[in-house]
Amino acid sequence: MTMQELIDYLKQNEEIGRNRPTSEVKIAIGVLKLKEAGFPEPAAEYHTLLRNFNGLSNNGCFILGINTESSFFPDILDYNVREKENLAAGELVLGYNDAFRLIYDAENKKYRLVDPDDGSEEGATESLAEAVPYILHV
Repeated sequence: MTMQELIDYLKQNEEIGRNRPTSEVKIAIGVLKLKEAGFPEPAAEYHTLLRNFNGLSNNGCFILGINTESSFFPDILDYNVREKENLAAGELVLGYNDAFRLIYDAENKKYRLVDPDDGSEEGATESLAEAVPYILHV
């Protein structure tokens, strides 16, 4: 699935909670805040997702937004600051569900599905479009 196919699917799926798109300025400010806090910049694919939905949810499953200004859609910086001790250098949590966290591994340019309880990796992909449906259970 390509990123555009995923975006089209998410726009049509009535079960998915979709935050409104965000602006380039808010993305840039959010990325700057992430870097200041010691986190890597998310990949361009994530920026594309933010330009369409600044956060996604589905029955307790979330793709984090950036500068969301909404308690319904968790913020990427807030979440990662809370989880920082559980992350290796170069890692950034982009989403989570009841069983896994979606972690962007900036060094290897991969999206990893990781069990937060024991740190084991369920799978990895180079495509955010492949990982998002797994996290959102769609």
